[in-house]
Amino acid sequence: MELRQQRLLRWCRVGFGLLGAFVLLRAVLRPEHRGVILDHLEFGRRLWLGEPVYAPWPAGRGGAMHPLHPPYPPSFGLLTMPFAGLAALGGTPLARAGWAILQLACAVGVARLLRRLAEPWVPNWSALRWYGLWALLLLLGGRFLLRDLHGGGGNLVNLWLCLAAFAAASSGRERLAGLWLGCSLATKPTQLWLWPLLLLFGQRRAAGWTLLCGAGAALASLALLRFDPACWVRWVQGSVALAGQADAFAEPELGFPPFTWMNQSLRCALARWLGTVPEPFAAQVELWPPEGLGLPVPHVAWLARALHGALLVGLYTVAWRARRSPSAQPVVLAAALVASVLLSPLSWKAHHTALLPALAGAVVAAHLGVRWLGWLLGVWFVACALPGRDLVGDRVDELGNSLYLVTLGDTVLLATALVAAWRLAGRSAPPQHHEPLPSAALGQRLR
Repeated sequence: MELRQQRLLRWCRVGFGLLGAFVLLRAVLRPEHRGVILDHLEFGRRLWLGEPVYAPWPAGRGGAMHPLHPPYPPSFGLLTMPFAGLAALGGTPLARAGWAILQLACAVGVARLLRRLAEPWVPNWSALRWYGLWALLLLLGGRFLLRDLHGGGGNLVNLWLCLAAFAAASSGRERLAGLWLGCSLATKPTQLWLWPLLLLFGQRRAAGWTLLCGAGAALASLALLRFDPACWVRWVQGSVALAGQADAFAEPELGFPPFTWMNQSLRCALARWLGTVPEPFAAQVELWPPEGLGLPVPHVAWLARALHGALLVGLYTVAWRARRSPSAQPVVLAAALVASVLLSPLSWKAHHTALLPALAGAVVAAHLGVRWLGWLLGVWFVACALPGRDLVGDRVDELGNSLYLVTLGDTVLLATALVAAWRLAGRSAPPQHHEPLPSAALGQRLR
C-alpha cells in the first residue's frame, strides 16, 4: 500500500510539473501581439526612462490608441521594469518566460501558504491529500487561474504578496509583513481593504511598515519620473472619478476601461439588475438580452454605495470579533480577499484568483464534515467555474457574464466565510500545530 502511495505521489508531482511546463511553453510561444504582458513591459520601460507612463498605446494588434494601463498606479512599473529589461536584452519571448516563471513561483508559494494556514485543521493529511486539494482548486478556480496565466496578469503575484504579508505578521516579522503588503498596495491598490485587518488583529507595527513601504515605492516611482507629479495626479483623479461614477454604463474619465460584461464587480451587477441596460450593451447578449428593473441611475448608485458600506461594516465587525482568535483570522483574510473583488470597480475574471483561499477553506471544511459546503462547491463549479469561453463558446459565456453568476458566487462565498469566521471566533481556543483537535470537533465548530 505504501509503495502504491509513493507511485501516486510521484505521478502527482509529474502531472503538476508538466502543467507548469505547459504554462511556461505557452507563454514563450504566444504570438508577439497578444497578451497584457506587452502592456506591462511598455509600462515598465516608460517608467525606467522617465516617460509619461499613460501615454497612448495601441490596444492589441491594429487596435485604436488608448491610454496605457490607466487603472494602475505609476509604481506598478517598479514590478515590470526588470522584465522590460529582459525584453531589451533578449526580446519579448525572454520577458514572457521570465514573467511566467514569476507567476508559477507565486502559484507554488500560494499553495504552500494555504497549506500552512489549513494544516492546523487537518494535521494528519498525507501529501496525496494535499495534492488532491490543489487538484480541486484547479477545478474550482482554474478558469480564473488560466485567464491570469494566459494573459500575463499579475494577480497571482498580488495574491502571494497578500498571503505572505499576513503569514509574516502572524509570526512576528512585522517589517517583512509591511514590505510584502506595501508592495502589493503599490502595484495593485485593489487590496487596500486588507490593511485595516492588520490594525484590528493587533499588528500595528506591520500596518505602519506597510504604509512606509508603500510610500517608499510611490516615492521611487516619482523619482524615476523626474519628480513630475503629473502621472500620479492623473491616476488619482481617474481612480476617484471611477469610484464615484454613478452610472456604471457611462464612459469613464481619463481613458479608464469602459463597461464590459466581463466586469463582474458588485456595482456592475447591481446596475444590470436594478437599472436600465443601454441598448448597445443589451445587444451584445444574443441568447437573452438583459433587462433591469429600470430604477433611476441615482437610486441604483445610492443602493450600491449602501451595500458596499454594509459589506465593509460586516467584514470589519467579524474581524474585530476575531482579533483574539488565530483560527478565525485566516478565514477573515480569505473573506477580505473575496470582498476586494466585489468592491473593486473593475473585477475581471483574472482578478478572481483572489478567491483561492476562500475556496480552499471551503474544501477543507467540507472534508471536516460540513456537508452542505460540498454541495455548495458543486453548484459553484457548475455555475462559476465550468462555463468558460473555451468550453461553452462566446455566446453562452457572454450570457453567463450578463447574468453575473460569478458575482453571485462571490457573494455566497463571502457570506459563507464571514459566518464561519464569526462562529470560529466565538468558540473555544483554536487548534495549534502541537495540539490538534479531532476532525469531528473542528467540523462542529464550523457548523
